Amino acid sequence: PEPSAGDIFLDLEGDPFIGEHGLEYLFGYLASDDHGENAYRGEWALSRAEERQAFERFVDFVMARWEMHPDLHIYHYAPYEPAALKRLMGRYGTREDEIDRMLRAELFVDLYSVVRHAIRASVESYSIKRLEPFYGFVRQVPLPEANSALTNFQANLELGDATSISEETRVAVRGYNEDDCLSTAALRSWLEDRRADFIAAGVDIPRPARGDDGAPNENVAAWLARIAPVIEQLLQGIPDDPADRSEEQQ
Repeated sequence: PEPSAGDIFLDLEGDPFIGEHGLEYLFGYLASDDHGENAYRGEWALSRAEERQAFERFVDFVMARWEMHPDLHIYHYAPYEPAALKRLMGRYGTREDEIDRMLRAELFVDLYSVVRHAIRASVESYSIKRLEPFYGFVRQVPLPEANSALTNFQANLELGDATSISEETRVAVRGYNEDDCLSTAALRSWLEDRRADFIAAGVDIPRPARGDDGAPNENVAAWLARIAPVIEQLLQGIPDDPADRSEEQQ
C-alpha cells in the first residue's frame, strides 16, 4: 500500500513454553513522532496481567492513530503478529471489536509474503536477518549476543523467576526487538525503492485498492452494543491467568 505518515512497524517477542498458553512478553513497535522521526516503543509484559495491559494499550494506540491517519497500515514480517493479537483478544475477551475492525480493513501487511512473491534473493531462507545485507541494515545488538540474551531471558520466565533477569539481559532483548522493528521499516523503504526503479523502467505495478474503515454494518453494530454489557458482567472477577480460574470460570 501507499506509505503513510501513520504507519506502524510491529514486532512481538513471545515464548510458547511459559505457562499453559505461552506469553507475549515484549510488545515492540515503531511509529513516527510529531517531528516525523521514527520512535520505538517497547512494553514489557512479564505476567498475565501485564500481557493484557500491554495488548490493550497497543490496540488503543492503533485506534487513536488510525483516527488521525486513516491511510495507515501495520507492517510486520511473517504472520506471527496478527495471529498473536487474535489469540490475546480471545484469551482476555477484550478489544474484540477493534481487532475485528483492523482485520476487515486489512490494516496488517505481511512483508514476508510481499518478499516471497516479489523478490528472488541469493539466500538460504527469507528470514529478515538474511535479507538485511541487501538493504544495508546494521543491527545495534549483534545476533550472537541477542540470541544468548533471549535464551537466558526466556529460561528465567519459563522457571517463573523474572526477578533474576539482569538489566544487561533486558537491554539486549529490548535492543534486539527494536532492531527487528527498525529492520522491518528499512525493508519496506527498500521495497518501495525497488518498486520505483521498476516503474521508471516502464513496468506497471499497481497498488492494492485501499480498504474501507472496517466498521461493522448497522445491524452488527447494534448487536454488539446490546451484548457488550452482558459480556462485561460475565467477565467480572475472572482472573487474567487461566491457571487461576476455577473449572466453572474456564
